Amino acid sequence: MVRFVESDSTGLPLKRKQVAQACSKCRRRKKRCFHNHDDRIDHDETCVGDTIGSASKNNEITAHVSSDRPTPLQFESLTDSNDRENPEGHASRFVGDLSPEAILMEATSLCSTRDVSVRGGLGIWQPRASHLANSTSPLALTSPSRHAVQDMLKSYVRSHCLTCCPPPADYTILRRIYLEKLDPIFPILGGHLTTPPQDEIGGKVMQQVVALAAAADPGATRHLRLNPDGSLLSRHDFCTSLSHSIQTIVDSGLITDRIFLTRILAALSLYMQPSCPDEADVPALLNGRAVHQMHTLGLQMASEGSHGNSQATRSLFCCLWALDRINGAFYGRACLIHERDVGWDIGGCIAAQVPSFRLFLMIVVLLDKVIGLYRPGNRQEKDIIIELPIFEQMILDAGAVRISSSCLASLEIFYHSVAILSSQSPSENRSTALPAPATNSRRSLAADRITSIVGHECVGQLSYLPIIPYGISLSLSVSYRKMRHSKVPMFRSRGKEAFMVNTSLLRSLDDTFWTAKTMVAMAEQVLQEMDKAVASITQETGLTDASKKADSTSQGDREPPPSGACDVGDYSNQGVSQLSILEAVPDLNIFDHFDPTFNLGAIDTALEGNLDFGASSNWFDWQQLWG
Repeated sequence: MVRFVESDSTGLPLKRKQVAQACSKCRRRKKRCFHNHDDRIDHDETCVGDTIGSASKNNEITAHVSSDRPTPLQFESLTDSNDRENPEGHASRFVGDLSPEAILMEATSLCSTRDVSVRGGLGIWQPRASHLANSTSPLALTSPSRHAVQDMLKSYVRSHCLTCCPPPADYTILRRIYLEKLDPIFPILGGHLTTPPQDEIGGKVMQQVVALAAAADPGATRHLRLNPDGSLLSRHDFCTSLSHSIQTIVDSGLITDRIFLTRILAALSLYMQPSCPDEADVPALLNGRAVHQMHTLGLQMASEGSHGNSQATRSLFCCLWALDRINGAFYGRACLIHERDVGWDIGGCIAAQVPSFRLFLMIVVLLDKVIGLYRPGNRQEKDIIIELPIFEQMILDAGAVRISSSCLASLEIFYHSVAILSSQSPSENRSTALPAPATNSRRSLAADRITSIVGHECVGQLSYLPIIPYGISLSLSVSYRKMRHSKVPMFRSRGKEAFMVNTSLLRSLDDTFWTAKTMVAMAEQVLQEMDKAVASITQETGLTDASKKADSTSQGDREPPPSGACDVGDYSNQGVSQLSILEAVPDLNIFDHFDPTFNLGAIDTALEGNLDFGASSNWFDWQQLWG
């Protein structure tokens, strides 16, 4: 037998009120009877009896509740209705059907609202009563409260965070960059770009997200201001200020529209860059919060009737699903969205998107298959390679022939990044330069294509999403493996030259992307140690004159680099000198001459682990070691 126990304003249970026998009307309806207990109220509960009401008042309340059942709500107005029911601004609490508490709340609370995101619902929404929020009981005054912290943040948000926004003239340029290069590939903000939110806070946050995303583009350099009369900021300072402002606004609870909040969390997860090792896992954390909101709203459930805008809902779900896979690749995280829990047909959702976004999602589908190779328990004792379709055929299948060259080139980099990861070798073969033939040729070709696109073909013209530095870092790992393990001097020198070029490319992005900055720090440490080792070897073997001669000859014969090519700085001269030494002593392994105090094992783990989804979750450790 289940007994429903009421509670007072402090949450403590009241004394139970027994009814000798329910009235005939309540027995027929199988409802709890309040009609016969007026004479049994204890002396110390007279004030509670007034709140329960008389029999006639309860009949009116019961009739009103039974006649006014909530109708299916549109997703976009779900939070608005909750705000109307809760004028104090306190967010409602959601209790799923799997919780025993939901049964008791639905039976006893007249204010609870049934979730109708899908047929049958997923649970109930319980609004917080204003008298509980304003309780002055000793427990409420002494216990910590998240809402008290949010109230303290609100004044700070209005005075500091909402004012952290680019001037209108600069924002116009940043918005144009976002619409041309970023939104076609990842339309996370949806219709909010054309129809901004009506409230001031939502509009400001959207402008901040757009400015944060567009700041990575080279064309935004002259527009990185946060006040009309202010000076130009560095890209790092500009992005850090916007990221912290957006996070503070989100944490303050001022964004009450859950759909809009989900979009902001997802966009911030993709575009924000950590400013210190302590923030290295924040993007993955923000992705988890976005997925949490998605599950709370039931966006993963296919229910056409209860979705106000089915196309917008499917697009948002596709963005969250793709971001979940990208976070798994970038940060070595487990996927949070699983097909067995999704009601939508993912293939159908992808086919319904615009061509550029459709092509992006088709590459994410390949990435999803590749991630399966690296899951625990899926390790194989033989080489495995996943067959990939030709990128040109994918463009034709997606109908993306007419999209801009910047978007196509960026997506090609993403495609070649997946190609590098699409093969797996047994652990005993990962420390050699001779993997399976198909694996070696695919990785080498994909790495060379990434370096060529970024450094020569599309300099400054890409859509600078985080997939760009990620692709370069994978190309850097491929070249490092050749340089580290190859037994042929010519291949070692070729790997070192590619390693230097990729290091230079990452250095050009290190003021925008924190992962690029970390990889550059490690790569430059390796190159410095190689210089020291070469200097030591030349003194021991007497090859100094030969190396200088080779250096001067190569410099005289070298042709000037083509316009727009990547400048590798002083690395070219270093490479020529070391090449002559390696050719003179073919059996020489320059890594054996490193300083014993240099942690070469950590470098091997980081750079080679980047090809294995293993070390990518330890960006913060890398920064602390090599930053």
